Amino acid sequence: MQSRSRIIVLVALILLVVFGTVLTWAFENDVISETSSRSTTVDFSEGSCKSNGVTVVVDFGQSVDRAPIIRCANNFQGTSWDVFKATGLEVDGTKQYPIGFACRIENYPTTTDQNCLDTPKYSEGSWGYFVYTEELGWKVSPVGSATRQAECGSAEGWLFIGPGRQDTGLLPTPIPDSVRCDG
Repeated sequence: MQSRSRIIVLVALILLVVFGTVLTWAFENDVISETSSRSTTVDFSEGSCKSNGVTVVVDFGQSVDRAPIIRCANNFQGTSWDVFKATGLEVDGTKQYPIGFACRIENYPTTTDQNCLDTPKYSEGSWGYFVYTEELGWKVSPVGSATRQAECGSAEGWLFIGPGRQDTGLLPTPIPDSVRCDG
């Protein structure tokens, strides 16, 4: 009986390795898309949400002279990563983490500054991900943007933390308007 259990475990391990190999091949050969499977239509307005929706704030930080972007994903349901598409914002992950880890937002930083093949180094700077609620203000998100379900009335915040800068205490500067959601 013990040898039968070992055979079952061995077969299961072989199947996992084969499945992982096939899945890796499918991603590398664009058989499977690396983007979210959720269909998200673009329905947004400029500025903070005034009614049901999720606000997204992109703060380019002190590294560049570029005004923050604030948009509302109207009547949005989905992950925090999906809110980029819902508000018409361009985002690139890394080759290692194509979904959920923002390497470049709205073409910043440039491809010259970061190639997005791997997670940016401290010396290159990187995007920090924050969540805003009226009760708590801006807080570092405790989970990644690809798994967090954005909540109506909240805001998703992204702050570029420049090369060599400590991220301690840094928060997006725009404060979104508070929204009360129906139902």
